[in-house]
Amino acid sequence: MTITFHGPFRVATGTGRPGIDAAVDPDNLLPASSLKGLMRDSAERLLPGLPQLVETVFGGPRRPTAWGWEPARFGDEKPEVARRARVRLDGESGAARRDHLLFGEEVWARTAEFTVTQHGPLPHAEGPPLDRDGHLTVLACAAAGVHSLGADRRRGMGWVDCTPEEPAVDDELIARLTTLAEQWRNHQHA
Repeated sequence: MTITFHGPFRVATGTGRPGIDAAVDPDNLLPASSLKGLMRDSAERLLPGLPQLVETVFGGPRRPTAWGWEPARFGDEKPEVARRARVRLDGESGAARRDHLLFGEEVWARTAEFTVTQHGPLPHAEGPPLDRDGHLTVLACAAAGVHSLGADRRRGMGWVDCTPEEPAVDDELIARLTTLAEQWRNHQHA
């Protein structure tokens, strides 16, 4: 999968360090767990009402996934980590609110790549049979549905395009996903 960045992004570590409230991990700027979570969320939006289908591909509490995600690789052009300050203003006075100044890091990059690899047997589906092509259809369409990542994605950060290499998302693949979803919906109502 290839990610094209349209601006900065931040996947924070959850802990700060001196002078930085929202720090990134310079050795793992875009972790595998974040990529899997983004794709799972995208699949849930693309396949509303089909949580069993999503769980068959992405795993769940009692069902391991057959797929493994790798963290993003940024190639030869090293991403730039910059600092950004954000302040919350009081609605009445327009002044900065007390204790509402945040210093965070953000990452500037052009592209990154990550791999999703089958590392185990495909699980038995609790619906219509789902072969490897079905899994790859869901994974590719879910990846193509990712358009934002990280923190502040509703405030202009983390805008991306995610393009799967194989299979390519085209009209045929989208039709395959639609047929797959219809089969699972029909199975639920049978």
